[in-house]
Amino acid sequence: MAIFFFFIAVFIFVIMLLTFMSTLKPKDNLWFGVSLPGFALEDERLRELQISTGKMYKKYGFLLILFLIPILCLSSYISLSLIFFYVWTCAMVLLLRIPFIKAHRAATQLKRENEWFVGEKRMVRIDTKLSLLKKKMGLSLYWYIIPALIAALSFTIPVPKGSIEILRMAGGTALGLTVFFFVIAISFNRMKPKVYTDNSETNILLNQTNRRYWSLLWFGMAIINSCIAVITVYALSLNGTASTIVWSLGIFFFSVVPVLGIFYVHYKLKQFETTLLKGEHEILYTDDDEYWINGTTYNNPNDRSVMVPKRLGIGTTINIGTKTGKSIYYGLFVFVALLLIGTGWMGVQADFSTPTLTADGKGTVSIKYPMYNYSFAMKDVQELKLVDSYPSGGRRTNGVTTDTVAIGNFKFEEYGKSKVYLVKNSPPYIVIKLPEVYVLYNAKDATETERTYAELQKGSGIFH
Repeated sequence: MAIFFFFIAVFIFVIMLLTFMSTLKPKDNLWFGVSLPGFALEDERLRELQISTGKMYKKYGFLLILFLIPILCLSSYISLSLIFFYVWTCAMVLLLRIPFIKAHRAATQLKRENEWFVGEKRMVRIDTKLSLLKKKMGLSLYWYIIPALIAALSFTIPVPKGSIEILRMAGGTALGLTVFFFVIAISFNRMKPKVYTDNSETNILLNQTNRRYWSLLWFGMAIINSCIAVITVYALSLNGTASTIVWSLGIFFFSVVPVLGIFYVHYKLKQFETTLLKGEHEILYTDDDEYWINGTTYNNPNDRSVMVPKRLGIGTTINIGTKTGKSIYYGLFVFVALLLIGTGWMGVQADFSTPTLTADGKGTVSIKYPMYNYSFAMKDVQELKLVDSYPSGGRRTNGVTTDTVAIGNFKFEEYGKSKVYLVKNSPPYIVIKLPEVYVLYNAKDATETERTYAELQKGSGIFH
């Protein structure tokens, strides 16, 4: 898992670094997130700012990769790997913003000193014909019923009792993300059409294509996330290699496909925009720098659009000057915080919790462990023995396995399908044979394991 987190972190880092470094070159009339006239783009002071900012990105990039390496030493603890990954990712985002913000403020200062204003300041062009056709440009929101139904399907797949929590988490997350993309789609459909030129037909075609592509992308991402939930839950019902393959495919699609989709849509739209505007004689620009906080956050209470095109990176961003925009913006922070805290806490429980085995005195034995609870009747026990060696040929179908513990559903050469609650390298191990499955259990302390075994032989009592 530590290696997995390492490569995911590197992947995110490369995307973020390329996004920020793209601001080192002028794009249309923007440089460092500042609107500038064509003649100002040749100013020597901006060229010097470009070189110094590039050096800062290289310096911070090297430090971030250096600070990421320690995650490879945490392979024994999933929770610590996960927490390290979260902390490092947050630090990366904050650190990579520093060169851009410094360059943005310096470029803004130069603009003010030299009065480099572009186009129409504080004016918004309205194309009446374009505005009338706005509602017909995006994908119908009724389509989001499909990903919601797919996400709900995950709750119907039969899984082992000990994996019910994972089923609920996967299905609930998929439904939550479907609602999230639905809200994004609504906000996107309400976004003010962009006026590119004085030609209405060109404006309509560009806006129609833009909205169609992005609305299809949001819908596609909702479908993908719902399918990931079904794949994740389905993997719980499989054994051995099949489970690993299905799980890996799910992680791949969840991590890579949405990012590739965003880049593909952005590339296609920019290519189409460049081709279509090539023949236009009058391209319209509006100088609205005052509404962009540090060149990245749009705050314009005079603009009713909830979503607007980004200045940094690709896609759209939120207008926090509107009530809806503020709700979405701060709601995202709350959602991400809860998600990170929740998954981090689950990881800590998995690494540092100890399975607890109890009998209720009525012939039922229960093993408690986060997300992998299991119980059975003493009358169903067909064989009970104490062994000194860890079973060989184990393949995990789901659960947690580190250098120190093995928890979840496994398949062993000697026992076959097994419910496992083992502390590795801490013999002896209790082996319980049931009609359809083996249960393997031990405590970290050998004396405790032997006492539990003795209590099991008696068929009653409470033990750990």
